[in-house]
Order: sequence, then structure tokens, then C-alpha cells
Amino acid sequence: MDTHHRAHSELLWLAGCTLLGAVLRLVELGAPSLWLDELFSVFVARGDWAQVIAGTLQGDTNPPLFNLLLNIALQFGANEIAARSVSAVCGIAAIPLFYLLARRMFDSVRVANVATLLLATNPFHIAYAQEARMYALLAVCQLAAIYFFDCAWENDRRGDWVMFGVCQTLAFYSHSLAILNLIALAGFGVWHWRMWRTRWRGWLLAHGIIGALFAPWLWMLTQQANRVLSGFWNPPSTILNLLRTPYILNFNTALPALLVPIGLVVVLLLFFFGLYWVARALMRETIAPRARVALHLALAIFLAPPIALLAISLIRPVYIERVLIASTFGLFLIWAWVWTQRPHRFERIVLAIGALLLIIAFGNYYRDPAMQKPPMRQAAYELAARWQPGEAVIHTSDWSALAFTYYTPAIPHQFLAGDPAYGAATTRAQSGYAVGLVPKERDALVANVSRVWLVVALDHSETYQQARVDEFNARYARLAAFELQGIYLFSYQIPGSVDQK
Repeated sequence: MDTHHRAHSELLWLAGCTLLGAVLRLVELGAPSLWLDELFSVFVARGDWAQVIAGTLQGDTNPPLFNLLLNIALQFGANEIAARSVSAVCGIAAIPLFYLLARRMFDSVRVANVATLLLATNPFHIAYAQEARMYALLAVCQLAAIYFFDCAWENDRRGDWVMFGVCQTLAFYSHSLAILNLIALAGFGVWHWRMWRTRWRGWLLAHGIIGALFAPWLWMLTQQANRVLSGFWNPPSTILNLLRTPYILNFNTALPALLVPIGLVVVLLLFFFGLYWVARALMRETIAPRARVALHLALAIFLAPPIALLAISLIRPVYIERVLIASTFGLFLIWAWVWTQRPHRFERIVLAIGALLLIIAFGNYYRDPAMQKPPMRQAAYELAARWQPGEAVIHTSDWSALAFTYYTPAIPHQFLAGDPAYGAATTRAQSGYAVGLVPKERDALVANVSRVWLVVALDHSETYQQARVDEFNARYARLAAFELQGIYLFSYQIPGSVDQK
């Protein structure tokens, strides 16, 4: 095959993978209702840029880049598609960029083809490309940083070092834990310490750019870090977090519960097979120097961030797999390279089982109602169809309070005081306060009204919320009750009300 035909085939494969990835990321993009963190981002992003930055500082634990981009997206619409468009665009853009990275690192079309297909069809990336949060943005910024780092490390061009610094800074402005990517690249640099004699000037230039560009947010970052230290909700982290990370980075929550153990075994087998093949290749002298360096970089990208995050979590539990989204690039590169080495029959059988599980995961992700976010939009419209002016609407959950306010702004929604998450300086409470969610006492909310709607969404503090339902049942006469996939609407008559209709 001549050069022209090879280039044409290469372009067709890249276009096909990008199109496939775009379809998987855009289908049903606006169907699920916004969930709590998405709602917080949308409410913060509604103001002007000064208000967006102030709201991010007050209620978020991350820098403001995503919320600023979301502010622009919301100018084109106030629906779920507009809210999630930033993430969708970032998720799609990562596919051709990853192809370029894989092609350059391994100098192999086959490795690039397989790696790109893995990214295009990855349920973890698809999920965060369909969420109005910063993780897809973080991924594409870190991917761009890795690409320019690889260019700079090979050629030591000043322009590549500058672009690496700029892209890594954008990653820092996307998420507070973008430093994990920098740790991985630093680990790679230590691995190849002999190269420092000719690379240290460019390395210092890039890090100087990062420091200078991110300096305006450093003081704000310390305030956000203190908020995490004092009120972050994540459970303690253990070595088990590391063991389940490869599974989460592949299937996320897309597999049916009965198949999760099988999926876990398959992913771990493929993970350890990959490490075995890489270790065996690195111990031999036959591997090309460029491929050796590429494998070192892929290992650093995949392994260093989870280990560093676990170490950080020993101080304060913050081990959340979604912040490791860029680690998938290292894993996909390793698997793609291993596939080109013609693995044994048993490994191919495991891979075939994994492909079958992936197909099942897609069906489950897109079609199983249990996999979808709670239908807050439908529940809010159900309430709006029954609500009458003068009736109070009280929420036991901050999620439903924000969601119903977003979907039915003409109805006054109130948040009932007493939620344990708001009794302390938790990050959840601070986020709620930042978007104007103020808890109020029951007596004040039911004063001077004839009827009350109590909205209950058992997404958290279930014992507390059920106790409030029991309290309302004991004090007031229930007139009606409706349930929509775990969201409950109760109507009550207030004693002494003259309105008995």
C-alpha cells in the first residue's frame, strides 16, 4: 500500500472513531435530569463572570474555568443539552487528539487505531462527556499537556515546552487535583534522569509558565483546600480503591449489578496481562528505543496518579476515581500496544468477554431506567400540574429544592431546615448556600398557608428525611401522595385552615 492510500485509510479510521465516539456522547445527552452537582454548576454559571468566579470561590472546591465556559454555553439555551455541551465537545475533541498522541508516542498506526477505539467506546469517558461538570474538560486539557510534553521531551523545542505549560495551566484551572498529571510527568522525568542535562531549561520554563499563570488563583485555592479538609464527605481510602480503579475507569457504573464481579475479574486480568507484557518487553533489548520511552510514559500516566491520590487521601480522604480520568490514556496506550504484540489465545478470550460486557454495558447505560439520574424534571412538572397559588412547597432534600427551582421557577420552593449535611460546615452545605439555598424552619414555612406540598428525594440523609415525613404525617392531614422513581410528592392540609377544598 503506497503512502497516499495509507494516509487515506488512517484518516478514515480516525474519522470513523471520532464519529462513533461523538454519537455515543451525544445520544440521550439532554434526556436525564440534571443532578445535584450539575445544578450547582448551572446556578453558579448564570451570573456574569465576576459572579461566576465569586460563586465558584464561595461554594466549589475547584477553580472556575469550567463554570466560565458553561456561562458561555448557557447563552445559547437554558436546557440540559446546553448545560452539558461543554463536556460533550471536550469529550469528542479528546478522541482525535488521543490518536495523534498514540501515533506520535509509538510511531505506530496500529497502536493509535486500537487506542483511539478504546477511548471512543469507553463508558467512563462517555458518562463524563454527558455531565455538566469539569471532568471531560480536565481530561482534554491534561491530554493536550501530555501531547506537548511528549513533543518537548523528544525535540526540546521551546514552543512545545510553552504549550505544555499553557495546557497544564488550563488543567489546573479545571480541577484542583490536576497536579496528579504533573506528578506523573515528573515521575517519568525522574525515570529518565539522564535526559535532564538537555531538558532542564525547558522543564523550568514550562513550570515557570504554570506558576505565573496559576498564581492569581493560588490564594483562592488555599481557601478551597481548607474547605475540603474541614467538610469533604468521602469515606476513608484503602488499598482496595487502587484495585477497583481499573474497573471504574473502564465500565464506571454501566454494567448490571449481576455482571459487576465478572467485569471486575476481566478488567483486572487484562490489567495484569498488560503489565506482564510491558515488563517482559522492557526487560528485553529487542524493543525499539522510542517504544521503550513510550511505554515508560504510558506507565507513568496510568500508575502515578492513583498512587499519589491514595497518598493524599491518607491526609484527607479524597480518592474519587473521576479525578483520575486522564489515567485512562496511559491504560489505553498500554492495552493498545499489547494488542499489537499478538497476545496468547487465553488473553484474546478474556478480551472477547470484555468486548461482550462492553456491549451489555451500553445497553444498560442507555436503556435501563435504574441507570438514569432521578427524573427530577418529570417530578417537578408533575407537581406544577397540581400546585395551586398560595400552597407552600417544602423540600427535605437540597437536590430536589434546586432541581424543582430550576425546572419550575414560577413556583416558590423552600428548603426545610434540619438536614444533617447542613448542620456542619460540609462542602455540600457551602455549595448550597453559595447558590442561595437557605434552610428554613417548618413553622415559618407553613404559617398562613392552607396546604403544603412536601417533596422528598431520598438521595442522602434517608433516616432524617423519613423522620420528617413521619412528622408531617403526624401533624397534618395527608390529602394525596405521588411517587416517581424514588421522588415522593405529599400534599397536606394545614389544621385551622379555612380552605377545605
